[in-house]
Amino acid sequence: MTIVIYEDKTEDFYPLSNLYPQYRLHVGGRAVIDHIQHWHSRNPVVLGQYKQKNIIPKNTKGTVVYLTARFIATKKPVFPRGECALVCDDRVIGLVKHKPPYPRSGGKILRIASRLKQAHEIKGYVMNTPWDLIRLNAVITELHASTLRAHARIPRGITVIGRKKNVYVKAGAVIHPGVVLDVTQGPVIIESHACIRPFTTIVGPSYIGSGTIIDRAKITASSIGPMCRIGGEIEACIFQGFTNKYHEGFIGHSFVGEWVNLGALTTNSDLKNNYGPVRILIRRKIYDTGMTKLGCFIGDHTKTGIGTLIPTGAVIGSFVNFFGGGMMPRYVRDFTWLTSKKQEVYSLKKALETARIVMARRGRSMNISYRQKIKDCYSWRNS
Repeated sequence: MTIVIYEDKTEDFYPLSNLYPQYRLHVGGRAVIDHIQHWHSRNPVVLGQYKQKNIIPKNTKGTVVYLTARFIATKKPVFPRGECALVCDDRVIGLVKHKPPYPRSGGKILRIASRLKQAHEIKGYVMNTPWDLIRLNAVITELHASTLRAHARIPRGITVIGRKKNVYVKAGAVIHPGVVLDVTQGPVIIESHACIRPFTTIVGPSYIGSGTIIDRAKITASSIGPMCRIGGEIEACIFQGFTNKYHEGFIGHSFVGEWVNLGALTTNSDLKNNYGPVRILIRRKIYDTGMTKLGCFIGDHTKTGIGTLIPTGAVIGSFVNFFGGGMMPRYVRDFTWLTSKKQEVYSLKKALETARIVMARRGRSMNISYRQKIKDCYSWRNS
C-alpha cells in the first residue's frame, strides 16, 4: 500500500504556505507529515505538492491511499478493501484506489471521491484554515505525547507541578535549576539538545523543539519548533522553527513562521476590547473565525523592530520589515518595508541577501530550490 499526501486549498493557508508545503506545517510538536508517518511507518509515503502535475510515480501498483495534508488521524486508520472516499466529520479528506487509473493531481482526487457511492469515516482532525492550527494545537500536543514511550530522568533543582509522568525529556536536553514545569493541564515535551535556562516556566500542553533555547520565559500551551531563541511570554502559539523572540514582550494565540526576528518588546493583541469573534483578512476576503482569542499570523523571514505592536487578527506576509515602533497594520503584503506612517516594496535582491546571512547564522544554506520559492513568492506579490 502506498500513501499519497497531497496539498489542498493552499491559498487558504496564506501566508504560512508561502515557502513550504502544507504537510510541513507544525502542529502539536510535529509537522503534519510526521503525524501521518507515525501511523504508517511501514508504508511508502509519496508527497504531492500544489500544482504538481503528477503526484505519484508512473510505476505505482496496488492499493493507493490519498490523504489531504490538512488531516491528522487520532489513531492508526484502517482502510477498507473496496474503493471509497475517505471522510472526517462529513468532509472529504481522501480516497482509496486499488487499481489504475490513479488520479495524479489534487483536483482529480476530489472529483473522483465525490462520485464514489461508498464513504469510509476516519477519526481525526481536519484543518480548514490557519486558525485551526492554533485551535487544535493543545489537543494534538496531547495526542503527540500519548505516542511517546521514554521518559528521561528529570534533573535536580527542577520543580514539577503535577505528575512527573507527564514530563517527556529526550536525552541530550539541558534543563537548568530554577525551571518550573507545570503539567497539571497537559504534558511538556522537551526534545534533545534543547536548553531551558533558569527562571523559565513552561505550562503544558507544550512542546520545545531540538536545539531551541528558552531563556527566562513563560510559555503556556505552545509548540516551539527547532532552533528557536525564546524569551518573554508566549501563550497558545506555534513557532515553526529557526525564529528569534529573545526579549521581553507577549505573543499569544499566533502562528510564527521560520526565520522570523521579533524585536524587543514586540507584543500582539489576541483579544478584542468587546470580546467579540476575531475577523481575519486573507487575500482580500474577510473571515469570521468564531474565535474570541486569536492573535496574528506571521510569514517567513519577517522582522519587527523594537516596540512593535501587532493588532488582533493581523496577517503579516513573508519578508516584511516593520521598524520605528508603534502599531502595525492588520494586513501587510509580502515583501513590504514599512513604518507606521509609510511603506514601500522590499527589494528581492536585498531580501535574498539578508535571508542568506540569517540562515548562515543557524548553519543553514539557501539551496536553488528554496531560492526559487522565494522568487515565486515575490512574483505572486506583484501579480
